[in-house]
Amino acid sequence: MLTNQEQLRYGRQIMLNKVGQQGQIALGNAKVLIIGMGGSGVAGDVLKLVLNETSQINVEVRKAYGVPKVVADRRPKCLFISYSGNTEETVEAVNDAIKYNLDWSVISSGGQLLELATQHNRPFVKVPSGLQPRAAFGLMTKAVMHYVSSDKDGKYLEMCNQAGEYLNEALSNQSENELLTQALNISKEISTKSSVIYGGTPLTYLVAQRWKTQINENAKSKAFVGYMPEIHHNEILSWEANKEDSKKNFQLLFLRSSDENSQISKRYELTKEIIGDKVDISEIENISSENIISNLFHLTLVGDLVSVYIADNLNIDPYDITSIEKLKKLLKG
Repeated sequence: MLTNQEQLRYGRQIMLNKVGQQGQIALGNAKVLIIGMGGSGVAGDVLKLVLNETSQINVEVRKAYGVPKVVADRRPKCLFISYSGNTEETVEAVNDAIKYNLDWSVISSGGQLLELATQHNRPFVKVPSGLQPRAAFGLMTKAVMHYVSSDKDGKYLEMCNQAGEYLNEALSNQSENELLTQALNISKEISTKSSVIYGGTPLTYLVAQRWKTQINENAKSKAFVGYMPEIHHNEILSWEANKEDSKKNFQLLFLRSSDENSQISKRYELTKEIIGDKVDISEIENISSENIISNLFHLTLVGDLVSVYIADNLNIDPYDITSIEKLKKLLKG
């Protein structure tokens, strides 16, 4: 089982008072290009979600090698995110930004990215090292909020602080905690099955992707995501075949939100009617807060805990990333 320290880790990460001051930048109506991979890149997805919901800033997230010339010609402000600082896709993108003389900044704990930022006198936010990237989710999220904050307007940092306070409060009662119990029960429902996770809003779909990758990495289990209502134009038909196989091998998870469109709510209910006899379905309700980051972190924390509980139930080491490390070595060949 998780220790108290492990259970509280996610809440405490985003309560750090300082992760660096150099990343602050006045964006206005600027076009922003964010490049990051894996557990680091999700912080870029969070920033895009928050800015899309609260501002008119145009944000694009790219998860690939380099910066194509056609993208560079738009002259975006670039933010490169890599917890280790050595992610090869992101390092290549930084070198392209240098080549195209773009405006760029870095968020990292060290490595080549901070070396390049220092060498070229570019802004950076340095976060504490020593974690696996996916476990630094809170740190990296607060760091990207530094990127869009200034001394005059610190609302995004304040939103992070409020979200951190919420998580600490949510995890304060370890013995009778509904959140931990909920996560443990979901992990038992999934057990050895593959998870299929549906989100019906930009926030719940983003969190569904986080659930997927956490189950992949921590529990070494298969997981897939779908976006409601898109799945009603294709994927819903996949449940018609091999009914017994679906019941045995899959667990369908609905991530719900009080602000989802009424038609989305109706589609969830109809989905249960149509395929409820073909696959087991669990529903996870998000909290309803005016702070989008609190909503995001609550549902993310549930998924993170679910993934670790699955690993614990299956006697799997959530920290082990042997296959990823082997792949990196082979690529360097």
